[in-house]
Amino acid sequence: MTDIKTACPLDCWDACSLIASVDHGKVTQVQGDAEHPVTKGTMCSRGRRLLSRTYSAQRIRTPRKRINGKWEEVSWGQAIAEISGKIEDVIRTNGHHAILHAYDWGSGTLLKNLNQRFFYQLGGCTETVGSLCWDAGLVAQNYDFGQARSHDPSDILHAQRIVVWGRNLAVTNMHMVPFIREAVAAGAEVTVINPLPTDLDAKAELVVRPKPGTDGALALGVLRICRDNGWLDDNFLHQHSIGFQTFSDYLNQFSLDFVTEETDVPREQIHRLADLYGRHRPVATLLGVGLQRYAGGGNAIRAIDALAAATGQIGISGGGVNYANRQMTEFLDEEALTGRNGANVREFFRGSQAEEIITADPQIEMMFVTRTNPVSQVPNTALLKEAYSKIPFIVVVDTMMTATAELADYFLPCTTVFEEEDISLSTMWHPYVTFANRAIDPLGEAKPDHEIFALLADRLGFGEDMRRPLDEWFELALRPLQKHQVGLQQLRQLGTVRIPLAEVPWQDKVFRTPSGRYEFTSKKAEMEGTSAYPTYIAPLESHAASKLDGRKFPYALLTVHPRLSENSQHREWPNLPHRPVAEITHAIAKETGLSTGDGAILSTPYGELAVYIKVSTGGHPFTVQLESGWWSTEATVNQLTPTTRADLGRQTAQYDVPCHVRREA
Repeated sequence: MTDIKTACPLDCWDACSLIASVDHGKVTQVQGDAEHPVTKGTMCSRGRRLLSRTYSAQRIRTPRKRINGKWEEVSWGQAIAEISGKIEDVIRTNGHHAILHAYDWGSGTLLKNLNQRFFYQLGGCTETVGSLCWDAGLVAQNYDFGQARSHDPSDILHAQRIVVWGRNLAVTNMHMVPFIREAVAAGAEVTVINPLPTDLDAKAELVVRPKPGTDGALALGVLRICRDNGWLDDNFLHQHSIGFQTFSDYLNQFSLDFVTEETDVPREQIHRLADLYGRHRPVATLLGVGLQRYAGGGNAIRAIDALAAATGQIGISGGGVNYANRQMTEFLDEEALTGRNGANVREFFRGSQAEEIITADPQIEMMFVTRTNPVSQVPNTALLKEAYSKIPFIVVVDTMMTATAELADYFLPCTTVFEEEDISLSTMWHPYVTFANRAIDPLGEAKPDHEIFALLADRLGFGEDMRRPLDEWFELALRPLQKHQVGLQQLRQLGTVRIPLAEVPWQDKVFRTPSGRYEFTSKKAEMEGTSAYPTYIAPLESHAASKLDGRKFPYALLTVHPRLSENSQHREWPNLPHRPVAEITHAIAKETGLSTGDGAILSTPYGELAVYIKVSTGGHPFTVQLESGWWSTEATVNQLTPTTRADLGRQTAQYDVPCHVRREA
């Protein structure tokens, strides 16, 4: 038995270091790495099931081609020859932009960037950009701070108060929970702000249930109370920020009566939040991504940033608004791998790629899908399937026959994390990078992504641009770390190394904004066509739905991160239901007459889905919770969601959707 240090490749906050136990060429067990400074030997069920996914009976291990509507196994030689030939034909007759590369971060390790390199070395392509996840919040914090940065996980121990806003830590960021427990033991108090029940509610001193999509109004109302009571940090406002007075005038609109009616948060709780931020320091705010998946989601993040900044919570130990840790990108040169320089790239927004494919000129003649299952993950499934049906030739690189792969002409089997060598990190949270050693040989004929694209490049005449020893690729990417005495040899030897980030961002009060100060009012935002200061944008769909069509869609639908899956990647589990489970509140159960276990139809303006009902305690009374990622060959959760864009960045607003639920006939 040999223990091999590797790392979790899933698109997650925690980027766990793992230990794979190998016996006679087979991984027999996967455990957390006890030596990792943050994850400390624990891991979630999604990480544990990397093992079952590797050896799953549903895994495809040989190339397949659809012939007369049926899948047939073919050789790699045939697959590479025919696909490369098709690439040449498309470029010759329609140009580079007729090839679409649809990708995302379903596998987030470093060498996956070489997938993009292939298409850039072709001369360019059309590619999907933007975010189904968190881009509105990133842009918001770019306007305010100049970059989204987070405190070191251990810095939470210095907080007096901890506000977990729109984030169910136990599901999406489980390794933060022990740090919070330790902070609570040292005297910190926890507040949870979330329209849905969370695992942390029982530990919280205060639980606030805002109407979905109204977080911005809540933050602005709380800030107005702090201002009116003289609870702001005048030194920060005068010495380290710009634009507060202009923004302050806007706050006058957010009376207590308005905020209470708009958010459904009681007056007493709004006052308690104002007391928390205005009369305590430090306050650490931990943000989730869900609250920016609305038409006004980016501005909601800006409003929360402003609340924390004006009350003096920025640049101090135990404080901060912790959303992402994008400074990590400065210490790894991903551009050295992608090699985009000079490529002519047309961009389609991921969330609305269906509309763009349908109207494309030149039209899409060929599509490659890597690291994503868009038929499951992209909003408005029906429209996306219609768009994909118009593409003459589709190639999917994956391990399983996903809902997207079912539409393909070619399926190319790739390796799992245990069968390849790579580097793992997350730009969401902690500052550690882990080397993922290969534990076993590839199963069947599966190949790493970079090898698949190198084979295609060989046939197309630029193999030398895709083929280097892996250590050369790693060293290129790690070059920015050399001045910090961190290199590939050290990373291989230690397994995990810390990127040299400050434990407390903005401690010097020098920000990355054009002014060098925190910007309550941003000229950059104004130049880019949005409000200079944070504004409140009410949820477009949900509020309209309560007033129109005789309340045809009276409830708010939240398609949240699944507890037992990383988005759509774990459908093969035998214990997953044949249809998704919609969690409703007792208020909805009373209105509809539904009970736990009932079959029901969940509908929105975009589609409907057969579900099972679970009646749950807690949460905003008129909110329905449905886990994202569930799919079958017939249906996906995203047939219920819109392609609406959020206010900032290139972000979908898939939480901004009303719904109705009725008993199944």
